[in-house]
Amino acid sequence: MELRRHAVEFGFLQGIFFCNGAKLCEQGLTINGKIYPYPEFDETVEVREGWFTQILVWGDKRFSFFRFIDSKPLFQHALYNHLLHSKVGLQRTYDELIADITRFDHTFAQHKRYLRDSDKSRLQRDFQASLASLNHVEHFKKLGFDTNPFNCRLAKFIKQPEAFTEKYNQWWQQKQLDGYQELFDSLEAHPLTPLQREACVVDENNTLVIAGAGTGKTSTMAAKAAYLVAQGLARPEEILMLAYGKDARVELEQRMTAMGAQGLTGVKVSTFHALGKEIIQYYLNSSTQVSVLASDDKRLTQFVDQQIDDIVADPKMADPVADYFGRYLYPQVNELDFATEGQYRAYLKNNEIRALSGDLVKSFQELRICNYLYTHGIEFEYEPKYLSKHGVEVTEPGKSVYQPDFYIPILDAYLEHFGVDKQGNTRHNIDKESYNQSMQWKIALHQQHGTCLLQTFSWQADYRNDGGLEKCLEALLCERAAEIGLGEQQLFKPISPEAVFAQVKHLGVYRNVSRLMSSFLGLFKSSGYTFAKLESLKMATGSDKKLVTYNQLRWKAFLHLFRWVYDRYEAHLKSLSTLDFSDMIGEALKISRAKDFHQRTSDRFRFKYIMVDEFQDISPERAKLVTQLRDSTPDCALFCVGDDWQAIYRFTGSDLNLTTQFSQTFGVSKTVMLDKTFRFNDRIEKVASQFIQANPAQLKKRLTTHSVSDNPEVCLLINNKETALTQAFDSIVEITSQQDSPKRATVMVIARFNASLKELTSWQRRYPQFAISGFSAHASKGKQADFVIVLDVNDDKYGFPCKIDSDPILEALLPKLDGFADTEERRLFYVALSRAKKRVFVQAELGKESVFVKELRSYQADICVYPNELAPMYNDALCCPNCNEGKLIPKEGRFGLFYRCSLGQEYCDTKLDACAVCHGAPMVRNETHHYCTSGKCNHRLLVCPECLTGKLVLRTNGKTNRQFLACSLHRRGDANSCHYTTSDIANVADKVSEAAA
Repeated sequence: MELRRHAVEFGFLQGIFFCNGAKLCEQGLTINGKIYPYPEFDETVEVREGWFTQILVWGDKRFSFFRFIDSKPLFQHALYNHLLHSKVGLQRTYDELIADITRFDHTFAQHKRYLRDSDKSRLQRDFQASLASLNHVEHFKKLGFDTNPFNCRLAKFIKQPEAFTEKYNQWWQQKQLDGYQELFDSLEAHPLTPLQREACVVDENNTLVIAGAGTGKTSTMAAKAAYLVAQGLARPEEILMLAYGKDARVELEQRMTAMGAQGLTGVKVSTFHALGKEIIQYYLNSSTQVSVLASDDKRLTQFVDQQIDDIVADPKMADPVADYFGRYLYPQVNELDFATEGQYRAYLKNNEIRALSGDLVKSFQELRICNYLYTHGIEFEYEPKYLSKHGVEVTEPGKSVYQPDFYIPILDAYLEHFGVDKQGNTRHNIDKESYNQSMQWKIALHQQHGTCLLQTFSWQADYRNDGGLEKCLEALLCERAAEIGLGEQQLFKPISPEAVFAQVKHLGVYRNVSRLMSSFLGLFKSSGYTFAKLESLKMATGSDKKLVTYNQLRWKAFLHLFRWVYDRYEAHLKSLSTLDFSDMIGEALKISRAKDFHQRTSDRFRFKYIMVDEFQDISPERAKLVTQLRDSTPDCALFCVGDDWQAIYRFTGSDLNLTTQFSQTFGVSKTVMLDKTFRFNDRIEKVASQFIQANPAQLKKRLTTHSVSDNPEVCLLINNKETALTQAFDSIVEITSQQDSPKRATVMVIARFNASLKELTSWQRRYPQFAISGFSAHASKGKQADFVIVLDVNDDKYGFPCKIDSDPILEALLPKLDGFADTEERRLFYVALSRAKKRVFVQAELGKESVFVKELRSYQADICVYPNELAPMYNDALCCPNCNEGKLIPKEGRFGLFYRCSLGQEYCDTKLDACAVCHGAPMVRNETHHYCTSGKCNHRLLVCPECLTGKLVLRTNGKTNRQFLACSLHRRGDANSCHYTTSDIANVADKVSEAAA
């Protein structure tokens, strides 16, 4: 083969715009007398077509020609000569490619394992040049080279590495599944499921196994270790298994011991804290002790209590203590965030805002007034019944007995705090006209009876004004004292900070502060924050500047106390040469980053596989430690097993995002979802899975079950606790009596809080044939029973979901939640539902059912509801007419059926009679009538025109047999009750209308 010569001269126009002539020779291409050498073989030589031109690409040069001239032979020879001129280079490339193919085959022959992402990346780097060489296959063919070897694994891999890797791994996994079938069949009582086996043979750099409730996560971890050892991928001592608690660690150790025949006794099983402690000890070559404050919550709380006691005893710190406990004990919420006054009352009920006096108050502004009066030594009564100068109780129109906000005996003065601004405007969720009418009625009443009324207003409660409400209150008190000739020293008798602190202890709310301080201590130490960082954090956002100011002042007041406690806590640990749990993780992380870490620990912490149990509960600091240990040893793989549906430990710092966004944190990963549960039947699974997946942030999955049922197995017991438990146990007795199994049935009673389990002992005595146990929902995780009874699933402070808000002080250090309502409480309730093998009972009180129970009710055919005798009298659509938040709950009393507001008497004292005609619905009132709320009953009674509260009921004079109307609130012998009567039955309606107007 020889280079071809060719020359061409172009016409006039070609010469004007482009070139006059072109020539090919041994040296290259000549254009207008200038020679351009042949480009190297890996440079581009081609012809590109345009509308009117053709372009000859000659390496980095471009030469243009009119399309309408005869340049085709020139282009053909140019391409041919370039190829021929590059033959030597192409031969060299060809030989190198053949060598790469041989080298790749040899490398692959030695691999004999799963092709990880790191393996793929390494091969891509090592054989990157082969991709460019394979692009010359057509050139090789034209030059007569043998191209048959290029139909090879290297070509397939380097051109489509992702597809090649996936296909190879599918082949490898099937080979392993076939080869180790006997092992997977015999490791557990039941052969492993296909997905459990897949989790075992997948050997990616990072593997996440999502194991639903009862799908055998512990079995999968044990089987994985057995496979790794049997396949020769790791020796037992090169495998680290990490568990969260002692119980989980013991269970894993027992599994390893039981599989001793598989050579697993050398597998290292540890908790995170024990591993951290061991790393510290081996690196420092000294013994390390765990502080008793870390292992005993009660001792820690006592320690924190003692530090606060010491703060009070320090004259420099007494005022900050009194300031925090007197003004900033509670976080404040924006009242405008609540749609109704009733919702705000419900919040206060659930979060129990208690003044230093011990009174449960109905607003944060009232709390400030109470605490001011108490700390200044002024005795008062909170919401006393108003008595006129003649000692008579007064009923507020349309309401119950009038109760002013405060009464101050030493001043003989009442105090009302009105929720209005300077223009008389109320919050958007309160009827302005009605509120102002009530306000004017109260002012007029005091004037009528000659009683002193002091008035404060919401617009005065601005923390930016340095206690404006307190200053206004103080001026009012001084003015009243001067009016009655009382000296200020007689009125104001401020109590000491020590006395404030003693009262806080007496009320028990002090314990909440200790718990808050203890929790914050652990979160702060594991957060990596400094005090400077803490002080820069903002506690509140939004448009309510008063609220932002208050919560920021509260935050600073807390940090002032916390720094004292923290410094003494750290000094205590140091003085005894001890560590707490946060230190174990934090110090171990620092050590693992040291360059001499493995050298000083004699490679004791080099592992080929790190396996983490209950991964959904991992915290950022633990994740960093795991990642550092993985990265410090080449080719170490991470294998994590968890269930995002059961992530319930955010309050300890666990971050669910580390599971749901696994790859973003740990790198390229493979996810396997175990889909078969061996715990519960299909009917429980359907309800529980539908319930948890209502939150779109949870990973989607559907579990198959080992057992099935023809009937609904989630049962709602809408009754009081005693009756509901009787119903549940009667049902369990009936079920177990029909079974032949000699095994003693297990019953687990679960509640959101342990306080709901106090009476469990009596039920254990009553049903000795069952193994009855009780757990909080958190403590029930990891356990199971034949039957489960979930108690107190009420819309209540200690219900399910819990209605107690997390303190913003803790929220500042906790991982962010997704935006779904009750997201963590939903996961916790799922944990409770998924403990049962056969049937789960959910108890709630009629009218107080939580949103979870109402949601379960909507599943209809998949749940069953046990009857309640009063259920037909309850109307869920009917709200309390006074607070517009609580529900009207039917009650059986001494005198028959009546209705109470579900918020309770302390927050809403509504009590309504049942209809005397239909005997099944409450009587509520409008301006003129009390009427039955049943749509099927038209019973109505007129409102008493005198007291505007009672009903006018028909009476008969015993002597004359004449009928008359009398107020239902009349009580014989009670001078303070309403005495209205009338015989003018025909015209009384007009009188009622006039009174209402």
